[in-house]
Amino acid sequence: MVRDEITRAAVLTANIGQHRDWRAEFNQSQWRKGMTARFRRFLSLLVLLPTLAAATAACAPQAANPPNRDLPRFLVYFDEFSANLSDESKSVIADAAKRARETGATAVVVQARASATGTAETNKYLAQTRSSLVTDQLVADGIARTMIKQEPIGQTGSSDPTVYNRRVDIILER
Repeated sequence: MVRDEITRAAVLTANIGQHRDWRAEFNQSQWRKGMTARFRRFLSLLVLLPTLAAATAACAPQAANPPNRDLPRFLVYFDEFSANLSDESKSVIADAAKRARETGATAVVVQARASATGTAETNKYLAQTRSSLVTDQLVADGIARTMIKQEPIGQTGSSDPTVYNRRVDIILER
């Protein structure tokens, strides 16, 4: 009986060894096929990568208002609680209009500010009035009204009542 068990164990061991060899060969074959498929996918991604990069760069959003470092900003200053244009202010506006025509500006932004003296509502109205007056003067100096964008900012955040905050910025855009 012991002899039969030893023989049976030897046969089982031999069969298990053969079974393992078949499995190892099958696993190697499957592994090769799997790696070949993965390598092909990797190569296709390498081929598509430059195309995807170019398409992404082409679709990337551009800056809404790119900085115009070569175009100056023209500043028109006002007296406190005033929207009257002085001769000096009219000269600055005329220079801005001339420069807009010379440089081929596509838009002229008029940003109006007011100092912190007075109420916020009054300063907003004052900024709108200043913006309208500067826009009207730009139109009188030959700039099309459709090119002008008014941005009345109103009261600035600082409590400084100096002339620096009582101004209109004329910004040329391309």
